[in-house]
Amino acid sequence: MYRFVILFLLSLLFISCGIVDTEEKHVFVQPYFPQPYINYNGIVSNNGSSQASFTMVNSSTETIQYFAYAPAEPHYSSEVLTDSGWVYLFWNWCGTGAEYFSLESDSSFEFTTGLPNESCTWRVMINVSDQEGTNTHFVRSEGLEYTAPQ
Repeated sequence: MYRFVILFLLSLLFISCGIVDTEEKHVFVQPYFPQPYINYNGIVSNNGSSQASFTMVNSSTETIQYFAYAPAEPHYSSEVLTDSGWVYLFWNWCGTGAEYFSLESDSSFEFTTGLPNESCTWRVMINVSDQEGTNTHFVRSEGLEYTAPQ
């Protein structure tokens, strides 16, 4: 009897090990599924200064969250392309007064950023997570060619 129970339990273990996905991933971090992205809209004038305009789009199938001062004022960072790869250029946050905001599936918001001081290739990124805050992912814009005014 004990031999039967042990064999039964071992067979369950082997069967279950074969079907358990040990690398569970959320939809928005898998490249073959729709995922959040940042779209560049162009340069706009904002209170007399030039800024870059972007749209954060959640094309994933789940609600995501991001840290921000207001729904259209996300904590973002930017990077510049150098000979050694992408490195931080600047970020717009300190954390004081910020909170998490949700972005539902198939929704978006527009936001603006500062521009680099010099001509370069740069991009903007926002850190997003699932609703539980357990899986995070940087969403980055495409690399943008910027020519600083002379």
